[in-house]
Amino acid sequence: MCFIIAIVGLVLGFNFFMADNYIAALGSVIVSVFFIFLMIRNIQHVKKLKQQKRDDDS
Repeated sequence: MCFIIAIVGLVLGFNFFMADNYIAALGSVIVSVFFIFLMIRNIQHVKKLKQQKRDDDS
């Protein structure tokens, strides 16, 4: 879900930039970067949980 929101935000940011609406473009890019950050943080968290589960099973 974060990936989809980030892609939509980047596309909106590009469209706003092409329409010379720089404030809206910046806002869309900031939202996209935030959701990319959340996605990366979640991936790292799940990877850590899987590693802990693998260590506990061994």
